Amino acid sequence: MPSNQKFSEKDFVLEKGVIYEDCEFHSVDFSSLSLKSCSFVDCSFLQCNLANVELLSGSIRNCIFKSSNLIGINWCSLNSFSNPKFENCKLNYSIFESLKLPNSSFVDCSLVEVDFSGCDLSKTDFSRSNFAGANLSGSNLSGADFRTSKDYIFDIRTTKIKGSKFSFPYVVSLITALGAEVDM
Repeated sequence: MPSNQKFSEKDFVLEKGVIYEDCEFHSVDFSSLSLKSCSFVDCSFLQCNLANVELLSGSIRNCIFKSSNLIGINWCSLNSFSNPKFENCKLNYSIFESLKLPNSSFVDCSLVEVDFSGCDLSKTDFSRSNFAGANLSGSNLSGADFRTSKDYIFDIRTTKIKGSKFSFPYVVSLITALGAEVDM
């Protein structure tokens, strides 16, 4: 089990079914690798490419992703996924459907066409993120921070938003989702 190690593109060789703990990955391209049955605990991914990577039967716990390409990942295929932190990442076309991810962080992220339907994202920080086309229906967004986010739209009748924070002008999308017309 690799622990407390730093890996770069030059020196990283994936060991299948291994648990990586307290490791740092910098500029590693995982996109052509299968991460089936791999586990990452308390790891950092900096400027990594994990686009379309398969995570079947793996585990990601307490990991930080910064300035990384995470497009098209089905996070639901993990056996365990908890407390993720994403900063300045591209997560477009990813699937988080029905996952329990309270107190997570998606800061400065591109969340275009992401499926968050049915998720528990309570008290999640979505600062400066773009939700164009994202599906948030039926999610628990209680206490979430959307104040500096944009392009989110969801039905407030089916989505829990008690204590969530929003700002003008993007909060108007919540009214237009109900069919109302708003003049500005």
